[in-house]
Amino acid sequence: GSSKGHSDHLDMAKLKKPLFELLEKLEKELKARQAAVDVERAELHAKREEEQRKREELITLRAELETQHAQAVAASYGIWACCYRPPSDRSFEVEARKERRREIANYAKEAFEEADENDDRELSLDELRRIEGDNAELVMMEADVNGDGVLSKSEYVNYKIHIAKQVGKMARKAFKAADVNNDKELTLDELREIEGDNAEKVMREADVDNSGYLSKREYVDYKIRCATHGVDMF
Repeated sequence: GSSKGHSDHLDMAKLKKPLFELLEKLEKELKARQAAVDVERAELHAKREEEQRKREELITLRAELETQHAQAVAASYGIWACCYRPPSDRSFEVEARKERRREIANYAKEAFEEADENDDRELSLDELRRIEGDNAELVMMEADVNGDGVLSKSEYVNYKIHIAKQVGKMARKAFKAADVNNDKELTLDELREIEGDNAEKVMREADVDNSGYLSKREYVDYKIRCATHGVDMF
């Protein structure tokens, strides 16, 4: 009897070994597939962010060109310019802000849905990291207004819009301080006063109409774009 029990034990051990090996192989394959999915998800998110930045740049560019066109039309009236009342720069700015806010809200909703892996309409900290990266803890702390440890879609969207407003205010103040000759444009030298070693990069990325200088709108919108997409601005 004892020899039979010993034999059965050996047979079970022989059976278990290939079974465990198979399970380990399956687990490795699953991990590899998950890693590939994570890479694809990160690449898709980066592509969406880039497309979103381009859409937001177009909002800025359109407002810039509309302003320049109105100024050119007014100038073409010559001595009769007093009789022509072009749309004000303020009206272009208000419309651009509204459109930009819609874009930010739409992007935040899409990003939220992308990160909400289990479709429970809430973002845990791990899910939030998929779209906010190293900023996830800070975003959770500042955006979680009811303190339940997760983010609802409205909390996340409202937070992104709030950040855009705050950064916009700071950027307008910085622009005013740097515009020493008060010509409503920043040259590269003036830009260095507030951007330091990043001035060339900012000029290259923010100058959407390629004029060689930055208007207030270009600078403010650029800072908002960067802040909205997780880049520390100030």
